[in-house]
Amino acid sequence: MAASRLPAVRSILAGLTLLAASPAIAAEETVEQAICRMIEAAAAEQRLPPVFLTRLIWRESSFRPGATSGKGAQGIAQFMPGTAAERGLDDPYDPEAAIPASAHYLADLRDRFGNLGLAAAAYNGGSARLARWLAAGGALPAETEDYVAFVTGSAAEDWRPDRPAPPAFRTAPRDPRPERGPKAERPAPPGDCHTAVAAIRRERPSPIEGPYAPFGVQVAGSFSKARAVAGYRDVAARFERIVAGRAPVVIGTRAPGRGRRPFYRVRIPAATLAAARRLCTDLQRAGGACVVLRN
Repeated sequence: MAASRLPAVRSILAGLTLLAASPAIAAEETVEQAICRMIEAAAAEQRLPPVFLTRLIWRESSFRPGATSGKGAQGIAQFMPGTAAERGLDDPYDPEAAIPASAHYLADLRDRFGNLGLAAAAYNGGSARLARWLAAGGALPAETEDYVAFVTGSAAEDWRPDRPAPPAFRTAPRDPRPERGPKAERPAPPGDCHTAVAAIRRERPSPIEGPYAPFGVQVAGSFSKARAVAGYRDVAARFERIVAGRAPVVIGTRAPGRGRRPFYRVRIPAATLAAARRLCTDLQRAGGACVVLRN
């Protein structure tokens, strides 16, 4: 009898380990590391500089997959619903889908308008508005001017195709054949996502550190994203009074010794440690399971 119970006991203990604060969890891939991994993979796929894509995604959402703007833009890459539908993005709040979709969209805009600066301007202000500006001149909205300067380090005006020399942040189009002449593309500055994020934080210090909030209340997890989401839905249904109105974040992170498969965690973001502890305590008192973690 004792031997027959052993596999079940081991399974239960393994499950509890995933919801327990321990040094092993601290050593796992952080949410920011997971987002940077996705950004760098998407950038490589679309031949974009990782720093360019990092700064653009940060400008859009500060790495918050659950962000929704006052204008209705959704997710970590801030897709408007219409644009998401046009690009075939079913869930803008899923960073594993939204980041590659954003990179693909930016690559298309770069190929259409000729460089990364104009791609960033179109991403922010719309392709039609940018096309009118290129054709007739005038001024772009101040928001777009600030956006391009933040993402590329150069003014939008400097990226116009009639300028004698393009800024140094330009990269080659997806066609691998090199360009010739004075407007040949220049290499992007060295750097990766993590160094870019560190630079942004030095430029613009914020009291809220971390991808979406400094703390998270983890309520579900699985190597299967679908099972992790289903687990959260069960929690939300059982503890509707406690969880209602709180937007969760689902993201896959890798851990040493668990191979390359990401483990999907569902966390409810919290701005402070005290707020996270209160929420987790409320869930536990009601019969739920949770753990407070720093993102």
